[in-house]
Amino acid sequence: METLRPTYRLLIGIPGKSNAFAISSKLGLPDYIIADAKERIGEQDKSFEDVISDLEKSRIAIEREQEEISHYKEEIETLKKKLEQKNERIDAAKDKILRRANEEAREIIQEAKDLADDSIRKYNKWMKDGSMNKEMEKQRADLREKLNKTESKLALKGKKAKKQHKATDFKVGDTVRVLSMNLNGTISTLPNDKGDLFVQMGILRSQVNIKDLELIDEPMITGPNLKKTGSGQIKMSKTATISPELNLIGKMVDEALPLLDKYLDDAYLSHLPQVTIIHGRGTGALRNAVHGHLKKTKYVKSYRIGGFGEGNQGVTIVEFK
Repeated sequence: METLRPTYRLLIGIPGKSNAFAISSKLGLPDYIIADAKERIGEQDKSFEDVISDLEKSRIAIEREQEEISHYKEEIETLKKKLEQKNERIDAAKDKILRRANEEAREIIQEAKDLADDSIRKYNKWMKDGSMNKEMEKQRADLREKLNKTESKLALKGKKAKKQHKATDFKVGDTVRVLSMNLNGTISTLPNDKGDLFVQMGILRSQVNIKDLELIDEPMITGPNLKKTGSGQIKMSKTATISPELNLIGKMVDEALPLLDKYLDDAYLSHLPQVTIIHGRGTGALRNAVHGHLKKTKYVKSYRIGGFGEGNQGVTIVEFK
């Protein structure tokens, strides 16, 4: 309509608008003739012209949308390829790390076997020579030194704790960071005389030394009502004892759901932003039952399967409203 020039495009199935009056005027036909012609056209013909005009506008809009869709498809394909390449690199790196770890483990085991064989030979020799006590004490010291070196090889290198803690600093239910693994967890046992204790990290339960732990200070729940009212005291009490994780592994569904219901109530009253439900993989029956209960719990905002480092398919992360 702007230029009245032909587009030279063949469109199958859609008639074009005639533009006869506009073309006639541009070619110099007198206006009174054009006006008279317009009066001879009925309302039905004018409506048909409008319909054709609307069809043309719709066609143009659809073509633009199709171009955008094609562009988005290309972007999605590019992102898909990049993701596949990234996953391949991650798998390759993981395989390399596992191979290296297996090689180091074989070396350590072989060294331990050689040391054991050598110690047995020396022991048999000392039994014959009668120089048992002195040589055995020396051998014991050598073994202790080699064991310490082996432990230092096996230990994962991580950040040093900002503060050296004592065994009395740790209580069951405390949230800690395992520095060598760079993971957060919950203390499930008190330290023994060597400073070793068990930490639950998702579905992973590992024994670590207090030197490898750092206490995480959780935010205190404060407010005027918490100090003045009985409900406030209940909330503070629960916050001090509630764990951010609930372990249901080994429980039957009928046994697990009441525990889950009570735990969710306590965690919500304690104002925990999110918690972890450990149900394990298994057949999936316990996981499905947990998810079914979460769907019906009004104060649950969302829930999802754990990601890498959180326990994967064995845990569910729950976020409260």
